[in-house]
Amino acid sequence: MGQIIYNSLSFFSQLLLRPLQWVGSEKLRAFWNGRDNTWDQINTLDPANTNRLWMHCASLGEFEQGRPILEWLREKYPKHQIVLSFFSPSGFAPKQKTPLADLVVYLPWDSPSNARKFIKGIAPSAAFIVKSDLWPNYLIQLRKRDIPTYVIAARFKTKHWIFGPAGGFMRAHLLGLSHIFVQDHNSFDLLKKHGISQCSLSGDTRFDRVWAQTKQDNRLDFLEVFKTDEPCVILGSSWPEDHDLWISSINQFSEKGVRFIIAPHDLNPTEIQRLQSKITAPYAIYNGEIKPDFSSARVLIINTIGHLSRAYASADMAYVGGGMGHSGLHNILEPAAFGLPVIIGPIYRKFPEAVDLIERKGVQVVSQEGDVIKIMDQWLNDRSVFERMGAINRDYIEQNSGATEHIIGTLESVD
Repeated sequence: MGQIIYNSLSFFSQLLLRPLQWVGSEKLRAFWNGRDNTWDQINTLDPANTNRLWMHCASLGEFEQGRPILEWLREKYPKHQIVLSFFSPSGFAPKQKTPLADLVVYLPWDSPSNARKFIKGIAPSAAFIVKSDLWPNYLIQLRKRDIPTYVIAARFKTKHWIFGPAGGFMRAHLLGLSHIFVQDHNSFDLLKKHGISQCSLSGDTRFDRVWAQTKQDNRLDFLEVFKTDEPCVILGSSWPEDHDLWISSINQFSEKGVRFIIAPHDLNPTEIQRLQSKITAPYAIYNGEIKPDFSSARVLIINTIGHLSRAYASADMAYVGGGMGHSGLHNILEPAAFGLPVIIGPIYRKFPEAVDLIERKGVQVVSQEGDVIKIMDQWLNDRSVFERMGAINRDYIEQNSGATEHIIGTLESVD
């Protein structure tokens, strides 16, 4: 009965949401247009090569969690065709040309016919679902075809609907999975409590991803020109409300010998122009070309995608955006791995790593301009406190790494 109700709700949801693409945002149009193209894209797979693997990620954050396993699969099975699917345009758009997959597509809407057609079309020998983007009809088709299915970096909460009265059909689907690798003890205990025993506590693969990033060459030519020995603050994945929070400090402390790097989350030209109009210090914008004025600028706006994780290596302090309420806190693990003190907005409680690092005093929370100014004054007067914050963050990343090794070891044991 639960599956029937779910399919009915899914059907009517699609009927209601599809027309919104004509009056909604560009992302919503991409959400539906991309799905319409999926079937033609599947037909581009080499029919002579039936060795295929499938990984599904909801969005970009889940891709980063699945990436260490995807890299391992690419190396271990170089002749396999790897299909990577996304639910959200924010994952598909930046990763549609990743060399880690032979085909990158949108996952069609979860209906019995779509799931049947999709799984039959790609015919994977194994499936890997990252975190919690579990779609019932796809799980049914995978099980019907006896395709080993693994969930990576899963995280469940006690009050999740799956573990409530209406979630019985989904718990049955979880029982049919080959293995569930969970991030934390609570998720592990919760699965065990409901009789789902094919699980293990692996941790979060994101820690391995960001830790590995620190071992790479993170130099960026345009930041080599901009960055000097002066202290430098980076605003990563920032939104307009984050810019409003910091603009007074940027203007004030630029005159006191601090340099600022701003890497907006959304490269909206209107917001970039608004930000420019509010900055009184000398600034420059990086659009992919290094210019002479970078060296004289006090503020550098990165107007490109894909540089942030490496840019953290050039900074001395990081503010991570999203915590002021726009879309939720973004990735604080990247700057933490580089040993930076991290500042965030007040909306962070859904992110366990933020809660952990606030308790450990590696992360500080701000909610108004005065908080930022106070921290900047403290930082310039006594760097040692903030150096300890950075050390706490780096140690936290190192101590929590190892999930990839655990997952790979388990997968190889059943290979």
